[in-house]
Amino acid sequence: MIPGYQEEVGGHCKTVYQSEFRRGKEKRLIAVISGDDIEPNQRVKTGIRIARHLSETLNPDLVIVQVADHRGPSTRAKLRGSAIGAEIVYAPVPTKSLAVSQPWEVRYVNTVAASSGYYFGDRVDMPQTEIEALAHEIEKVSGCDGDMVEAEAETVAAAGHSEPAKPAGH
Repeated sequence: MIPGYQEEVGGHCKTVYQSEFRRGKEKRLIAVISGDDIEPNQRVKTGIRIARHLSETLNPDLVIVQVADHRGPSTRAKLRGSAIGAEIVYAPVPTKSLAVSQPWEVRYVNTVAASSGYYFGDRVDMPQTEIEALAHEIEKVSGCDGDMVEAEAETVAAAGHSEPAKPAGH
């Protein structure tokens, strides 16, 4: 390694949106994060790290993490489709969730993000063995470090509203 040269680490992210809700008796959590990972493999690795962190700290039965590019859209309504570069579904105990039959499901777009932050390319469903190998590579399970976006994450309650309902007036 050349003195003074530091390799770009990546893996930085900010939680844009997070929602906890129940589906029957099942506790589910969805989080959308924006990050600076360029390569698909790194986006997946960051998503797996965040999914494991959320699972360990909030104990849901099912965690869904969607990874967007930090240059892409930042509003919840626009964070869909080609704005999502990877989606990680994690059920620590798959038998407790009706949504999955195995612990991990990972889908990603096999390309780098365009300068607009959108992903245009082929979608890949990652095999379970590759997911587990990638999950074992993660040394430190931690949440987003928050250095990518300045605003607070929008946390939505089970009712699905981020703000309290306004009283009806005449």
